[in-house]
Amino acid sequence: MRTTGWIAITLLLLPSLLFAQAQGRVKGEVVDTNGKPIPDAAVVVTCPGISSYRKEVTADKKGVFSLLVVDATRQYLFHVEAKGYQAVEQINKPLIGGQTLLLKFELMSLEQAQQEAEKKAMEQPGYKEMAAGRDLLSAGKKAEARAQFAAAVAAKPDLYVAWQQLGLIDLEDGKAAQALEAAEKCLEGSPGYAPCLALAANAAQAKGDKAAYDKYIAQYKNANPTDPALLFNDVVPLLNQGNFDEAEPKLDAILAIDPDFADALYQLALIKVNKADYPKAKELLEHFLKVAPTHKDAGTAQGMLEWIKTQIK
Repeated sequence: MRTTGWIAITLLLLPSLLFAQAQGRVKGEVVDTNGKPIPDAAVVVTCPGISSYRKEVTADKKGVFSLLVVDATRQYLFHVEAKGYQAVEQINKPLIGGQTLLLKFELMSLEQAQQEAEKKAMEQPGYKEMAAGRDLLSAGKKAEARAQFAAAVAAKPDLYVAWQQLGLIDLEDGKAAQALEAAEKCLEGSPGYAPCLALAANAAQAKGDKAAYDKYIAQYKNANPTDPALLFNDVVPLLNQGNFDEAEPKLDAILAIDPDFADALYQLALIKVNKADYPKAKELLEHFLKVAPTHKDAGTAQGMLEWIKTQIK
């Protein structure tokens, strides 16, 4: 009887012992790339082998968290995230027998992640050549820069910014047809891209292709309805007609968008002089000469400013 009793008790204890041996403890630390703890990081643990398994914990002020895994024989996916940082994921298998698995999660800030992504992108074919082209262009080496931009689009034909740079160089060199072709390639890569719509319109105008100009300037106006240059073009006919009362509020609207738009400053100053509003004219001309000292009308503006000063008492 006694032997049977002991056997029965042993059989009852055996499953509990096996269950305890399959458990595993996990202790994790969440830090930034400098090793500084990230407090209150969120940790979500799931199990690829058990679709219903999900456990959420939050790191403490020192960036530390801990949890107990019942079945340490399986692998678990740890998803760790914190505000202002790029989330990371790791697959880990806890240690069996009640042992503690120590983990460390290093999170990169969103700014660092963006810089890293940009760095990797610049190492890809096409981007490296485009960066070299920009550096050469900044150094005044236009021919060498163009060669790099051409190499960039050869390696990556949809690199629309490189097409834009090619078009700008060609337009500046008087090659309007090539500039228009580059602008259209740019727009294939990025339809509606305002800088290339402007390039296409300017190239078409330089080429004398009125149909293409009308097409691209209409698209540019639609994409950039508040461009000061376009708005000023609409005011020019009013100025030429001497319709200053209608032109004045339009010039004010342009300067509300861009306070340094030189042509609007100068023309509004002329209107103020005609209306004998000398203090305002003086203010506008002084600002005009400050932002556009080499403007074609700078000499006239300077002379007018000196005369206005004699009128203000």
